[in-house]
Amino acid sequence: MALRSIINFVLFQGVWFLALLLENKALLPTFGIVILMLFLSQQKKQDMFLLVIGLCIALVFEFVMVKFELLGFKTYPFPLWFVLLWSALILTINTSMQFLTRLPWYVSLFVCALFAPASYWAGARFDVITVAQPIWFFWLAYGLSWGVMFNCILVTNKLIKSKINSTAIPPDAEKYSSIVK
Repeated sequence: MALRSIINFVLFQGVWFLALLLENKALLPTFGIVILMLFLSQQKKQDMFLLVIGLCIALVFEFVMVKFELLGFKTYPFPLWFVLLWSALILTINTSMQFLTRLPWYVSLFVCALFAPASYWAGARFDVITVAQPIWFFWLAYGLSWGVMFNCILVTNKLIKSKINSTAIPPDAEKYSSIVK
């Protein structure tokens, strides 16, 4: 694992723990970490587009889940620290969680459905979020839904990358521009 991926993973974990332990008291440091994650990104343009579009997808999804009472927060529909946590997660997609982008969609869906609810369940243990009961129902319903939503973000990421690559000017374009004239 490259040093950049390790740093990205550690920064995300920092946001996760700050958000769950300090909630809104950690807004400034978590915002700073998200900015640092963007600064350290090797694909800033792609990550910035993904952050905007992916965050919209994620927050609409979470809003729907709150409406269906699969989860709840002290602040309706969700607190700002949760938005920053999502921002940090999205900024792991092209770095420390890049392996998910290389998996077949059904494997990625399974991985997300299995592990994502654990993070929310941990949040419930910290009393910063409530999850639907019984827990097996939450894990199944929320996990599958979350897996589908996150795969939509992964597909969006691939589309953004392809669009950026198709509009990029090759580094040796100047060499050929005199031939065209």
